[in-house]
Amino acid sequence: MDSLDLLNPYLFRYKKRNFVVQEGLQPKDLDALQHVEIRPTDVFLTTYPKSGTAWMQQILVQIMDAAHPDQVEDATNRVRVPWLEAGPPDNPLRERPDPRLFGTHLPPDMLPHGVRAKRIKVVYVMRNPKDVLVSLYHFYCSWKMLEAPKSFEDFFQQFLDGDVYMGSWFDHVREYYTARDQMDVLFLKYGDMLKDLRGEVVKLCAFLGKNLTDEAIDQVVETSIFKNMKTNPKANFKDLVDTHRYKKKTMRKGIAGDWKNFFTVAQNERFDQVFKEKMSDLPLTFTWEIKQ
Repeated sequence: MDSLDLLNPYLFRYKKRNFVVQEGLQPKDLDALQHVEIRPTDVFLTTYPKSGTAWMQQILVQIMDAAHPDQVEDATNRVRVPWLEAGPPDNPLRERPDPRLFGTHLPPDMLPHGVRAKRIKVVYVMRNPKDVLVSLYHFYCSWKMLEAPKSFEDFFQQFLDGDVYMGSWFDHVREYYTARDQMDVLFLKYGDMLKDLRGEVVKLCAFLGKNLTDEAIDQVVETSIFKNMKTNPKANFKDLVDTHRYKKKTMRKGIAGDWKNFFTVAQNERFDQVFKEKMSDLPLTFTWEIKQ
C-alpha cells in the first residue's frame, strides 16, 4: 500500500477521487473495472455516497422482481445489486442472470467502457448536498473503515474541500450532468422521491422499459417506503451491523432538511457561497427541506 497516494491513513487518492484503503483496492483494480464485460440489458445505479443509494437499490430490486417474477431471490439487496468496485476484479457476484443490476459511486470516466459504447441504462440519484454532508458525517462515525471525524466543523470543511470518501460532491454531480449526452442516463432526485415516490417509480419503470400494473407499482412503493425498509433485513444492511463492519444502524431519518439540525448560520452561509460558485451555471435545483 505504500505506493498509494494517501490522503490520510484511511483514504487514497486516484484520478482526483478518494477510495478506502482498507477495502484493498489498488489503482490497477480501478483501471481494470473499465474492461468489465457489459451486457446490453445491464442497469447501473450511480450515486455520490449518501444520496439515496440503498433506497434506489430497493426500488430497482422490487421493479425487477415484479417484471421478472421467475428470478425473485431470497437474498439481500447488496447481493442482488453488487457493488462494481467491491471485491476482487473477477467478483463472482457480477455473473448474474440478465438483467443485471450494478451499484457504483464511480464517476463517469471510471465506469466500464461498455456503459457508453452500448448505451447502458444508468440511473443517477442526486440529493441536496447539505443533507449529503450530514449523512456522510454520520456514516464516517459508523463505518469502521473510515476515521471518525474530530468534529462536525472539521468534517464540514473536508467536505467542501473534497477531502472525503469519493472526493467532491460538486465534481461528481457536474461530471454526470456534463456526460448526459454521451450516456443513457435518468436523473432522479431524492427530494422528488420523498414528495412523490409513486410518480418517480412510474418514471423509472418507463425508463427501464418495465410495463408494470398499477397494483405492482403500488407494491414497489409500499415496500420501498423508508419506515418499511428500515425494518427489512434485506434492505437495511443489518448483516453489516451484525458482522461489526458498522458500529450502529446505517439508516437514520430519510428526510430532507436534517442539515438544519447541524449547520450553524455561518456554515450555512459558507455552504451557499461555495454552492453558488461551483454550481450556478448548471440548471439543477434541489429540495433543501420538507416540513415534517
